[in-house]
Amino acid sequence: MRSRIAKYFRKIGRDKRGLIIFIAIFALFIFLRFYQIEERNQFHIDQVNDAWVVKNFIVDGKVPLLGTPARLNSGIFMGPLYYYYLSAFYFFTNLDPVAGGVSSGVAGIITLLAIFFVARELFSTKFALIAMVIYTASYAAVTADRIQWTVNFLVPVSILMFYALYKAITGSEKHLLLLGIALGLSFHVHFTSVFYLLIILLTLPFFPRTRISAKYLTYGILAFLVVMLPTIIHMLINKGGGDLISYLGIFYHGIHLRRVMQLISDAFIQFEQILFFPQLKILGFFLLPIFGLFYLKEKLNRNRILFIYLAALWFLVPWFILSLYSGEITDYYFLIGRPIVILILSYFLYRLITNPLPMLKVIATLIIVVYAYINVNKFLTFEQRSLSYYKEETMRRIKSGEKIEFFEGSPESYLYYIYKERHEN
Repeated sequence: MRSRIAKYFRKIGRDKRGLIIFIAIFALFIFLRFYQIEERNQFHIDQVNDAWVVKNFIVDGKVPLLGTPARLNSGIFMGPLYYYYLSAFYFFTNLDPVAGGVSSGVAGIITLLAIFFVARELFSTKFALIAMVIYTASYAAVTADRIQWTVNFLVPVSILMFYALYKAITGSEKHLLLLGIALGLSFHVHFTSVFYLLIILLTLPFFPRTRISAKYLTYGILAFLVVMLPTIIHMLINKGGGDLISYLGIFYHGIHLRRVMQLISDAFIQFEQILFFPQLKILGFFLLPIFGLFYLKEKLNRNRILFIYLAALWFLVPWFILSLYSGEITDYYFLIGRPIVILILSYFLYRLITNPLPMLKVIATLIIVVYAYINVNKFLTFEQRSLSYYKEETMRRIKSGEKIEFFEGSPESYLYYIYKERHEN
């Protein structure tokens, strides 16, 4: 395994031009995710609640067996791996919430590398570099990567699930192991991981039926169970499962065509967010089928048909499942489609850049440069009430002799603890 990884990076290193471009994009990525980390990263209710959980783990030794709640007051929780991940950053910053910004930035790096790896494996290095540029510069991606929460890992898990499932249904049995690991990790990230269960069900007819596939399917199931072990233990001890059934019973309202049509904009909202320009919103409804036509016209074979089928499921399944749900819906419930959007947009730009006509190469380059400039400028001019504001406000209140009482979700109460109470106890 180690030799294969080394061989992979040696192969990348031989492409000097590609390596220079990769480093340049990566440097821009680091700047956009870590620049003014306290001044531009938020520390609001979700981040404060996570900070208290991590504090209880590090200081009081209370090991979390449950992760973040799937929905407030739903009684349904994700797995706890995210808290363990976050704890490492809080430990090294001595509980300073700047750890949240660093952890989200590192999660962004993981996402970027996952996008590069999958794009390169499925297409080419040049294609992967284009995908990197889009994800690096996208205002929607930058702002998402600067929010510390479990949603940070929705995109990398999604693209790894897509890659593993695509490879599995096109004959690579060993990727069933990666599929099991990625599926298990998804249940530590967000409740929209249930989308993958239906997606897998809809791709079962294409799974290879060989003795080797049975072996790797067994490995994948075992890997899934190992990753899910903390949640399984909690459910066995507390006889869990009833909350999920009760919650689904409350918010399930059946299939209604009107509700399906209401969610059509949400189903393709990731196109709108990554495209950035409001004038291009309408394209989001057509780019997937247009991509399918171009991709199959370029070369018609079974693998490409399955690729289009899988890409369509990444949008249609969330659309269908959430149309059955009567609760509140937010845009990040459709976030699993973001990496597919990036691959589709990269494909069109790649076709322009690799076209023999010089004018088309120039047009593609201009599109990338203008897109990056406008998105980055938007990020640099955006302001919000950030971590630095709450730190300054808390220190002001401490210096004035004010005692800040604990209040759930209050940034000042957590900062008061690490600045004042922790040193007094």
